[in-house]
Amino acid sequence: MFYSSTQRKFWTFSSEEELRKLRCQTNQNILQRHEASGKDCSKLLTPDEELMVCQYYHNRLREFCVKFQPPMPKSVMASASSYFKRVYLQNSVMEHHPKIIMLTCVYMACKVEEFNVSIMQFVGNIRARSEERERAVDVILNNELQLLQLLNFHLTVHNPIRPLEGFLIDMKTRHRSADEVEKLRRFAEEYLDKSFLSDACLLFPPSQVALAALWHSGNNVGMDVLSYVHQCLSKNGDGADQSMLLSQIKKVQEVVGHVPQLDASLVEVAKSKLAAVGSLEVTHDSQGTKRRLGTDQQGKQAGKRKAKQAKSEQGDGGLLTLSSLE
Repeated sequence: MFYSSTQRKFWTFSSEEELRKLRCQTNQNILQRHEASGKDCSKLLTPDEELMVCQYYHNRLREFCVKFQPPMPKSVMASASSYFKRVYLQNSVMEHHPKIIMLTCVYMACKVEEFNVSIMQFVGNIRARSEERERAVDVILNNELQLLQLLNFHLTVHNPIRPLEGFLIDMKTRHRSADEVEKLRRFAEEYLDKSFLSDACLLFPPSQVALAALWHSGNNVGMDVLSYVHQCLSKNGDGADQSMLLSQIKKVQEVVGHVPQLDASLVEVAKSKLAAVGSLEVTHDSQGTKRRLGTDQQGKQAGKRKAKQAKSEQGDGGLLTLSSLE
């Protein structure tokens, strides 16, 4: 149950302002560490640039899940999205490169949501040469434990997919005909897809996100979903309870409706800065020895390869290439 879950206790926050402060503090921690070690801090990413990089790779995560073969259940994408967002609330992209974290989040979500694919099937969805895929296997498997630690071993994600299905069944039983209710499904599911790109999973219970999806869908098909909320969901017709619920639904709609559109040129600047800074992340190689990914020199090399990578990725159908994984 959501209300007794680690998601509610540790990963549900009171406002977008609280999320902003957490992300700014994470960025400040990196700045302070650099200053303490006497390093040049002028080229570090700002909080806004870190957020742009996260949003860019989160979009890539979604594209990867949508194009995945065999077709991936949406619950896997929902869990992977939540993992990714949780990681970068308290960790910087300058510590843990988002491409590595993104792939590991999706693979971890496949396991947790019992979507049975082998690691070779998984990396088979990455457009890359065979040696790059082997490297991807090594990196993903050896970063699983680190991801678990970054998530504080909280792997259960309560997403709005099941609540939406429950509301649709309840509406068919108590409110309208099955044919009428089914008209709501397409727009509601599209709304949930959009919600995964927002911070809704960090701010609201999944049932409220599902209700917001129903309300949005009802507006699109011309069906009064508000009457269902009044008649079937409010406790004993309590007006105060109804007002509070509707207020929460409107807040969900505000968050989901204001997912920022990324400026491609600004994203490229932020990615270039990340490549130049290099990742501070420590991972393990296939022999289990520690090594450092994305040192400053590797960052410079990645910057030189950037134009070639961009050209290659434009034609990859939304899948990832791994030429800058190290």
